[in-house]
Amino acid sequence: MGTDKMQPAVSGRRSHERCPRIILRAALLGGWLVLAGHGTVQACAFDMVKPERTAIDWIVEADQLVLTRPQAGNAFLFGIDDVLAGTPAGTPIDQLVDTATRTRLERNPDDAVLFARIEGGPWHRVGYVDARFRDLMDVALANRTEWRTGMTSGRTDFIHALQASDDPIQRTLVIGELDKVPYPDLRAFDLQIPVEELLADLWTPTGYPYQATRALLLGLSGTPEARAEIAAFIDRVEDWPWANNLGAFAAAYIELEGVAGVEHLARGMLSDPTQPLDKVEQIIMALSVHHALAEPALRDAIGETIHGLVALRPETGVAVARQFSLRADWSQSAVLEPLVRARNFSTMGDLLTVSVYLATARQETMRTGGTE
Repeated sequence: MGTDKMQPAVSGRRSHERCPRIILRAALLGGWLVLAGHGTVQACAFDMVKPERTAIDWIVEADQLVLTRPQAGNAFLFGIDDVLAGTPAGTPIDQLVDTATRTRLERNPDDAVLFARIEGGPWHRVGYVDARFRDLMDVALANRTEWRTGMTSGRTDFIHALQASDDPIQRTLVIGELDKVPYPDLRAFDLQIPVEELLADLWTPTGYPYQATRALLLGLSGTPEARAEIAAFIDRVEDWPWANNLGAFAAAYIELEGVAGVEHLARGMLSDPTQPLDKVEQIIMALSVHHALAEPALRDAIGETIHGLVALRPETGVAVARQFSLRADWSQSAVLEPLVRARNFSTMGDLLTVSVYLATARQETMRTGGTE
């Protein structure tokens, strides 16, 4: 994307090893099997490319953690200086000590390099451990058990405190950590990252993995600069055949513009029957996220937009079922039921997706006494 046409390689990380991401591509491939609704959506749900683990992720999740320095007999090889977690015996570190690191370690005898390993995988170099990184590392080590369970209040407090850091590495780490915060919590978060900083990395190659998160944060900032950037993207991609991270930008646009933003999307991309379904589903994702959080006027606008979209393009009904089910939002039955009665689907998978949504909606209505 960076412009948006950059396509970094998708990380090969196992999806169950970190936050339960609802990445659009996975949702599009998952069909009716993804209909176990999660109820809440994390900032990472909007990522089109799965970012690498943050340093905190590695410290919390790794099976083996070691501090290393150059070996006494061979300064080009890392030797284990201290074991922080696990038993690394029999798994030598096969990475060489580069000249810059070796020189820096020679000047700072108390520093080290942190390596982590998931059982069965290779060693991963997490970072250079100086006094500042060691403080951060010690907090994560002390909370390994608790933080493995998810985004706890302790980890949220930790993220909040990191925002005040003037260390570039730690400030980058904040973005990676915010990527895992549930979107409703992100809206209530006391964000202190300057808009200028978010904008500076929005289109850079290094900032791309967290572009979706930065877009969401810009939406939450409410500043004129953020509004101009997000609106420009929405207008710019209308004629594009594809647009990565459109879901995040659309969510930010609705956050900033409210009902007017929804109406603009409805008049634009959602009223164009030639728009690719991939783009349309990303906008539906944003609508579904806000529908669960919105005030009545915005909820009504979203409902009217979904109704109009499905009436215009019945083939989008499956995307509505898919995205609203991922939020455990069962409010779209009236829009989708006519599609099932008319068997207005191109594949059996699409029919199953919508049918499962409707069946679950009926069950939820019975369970809640008709309040769904």
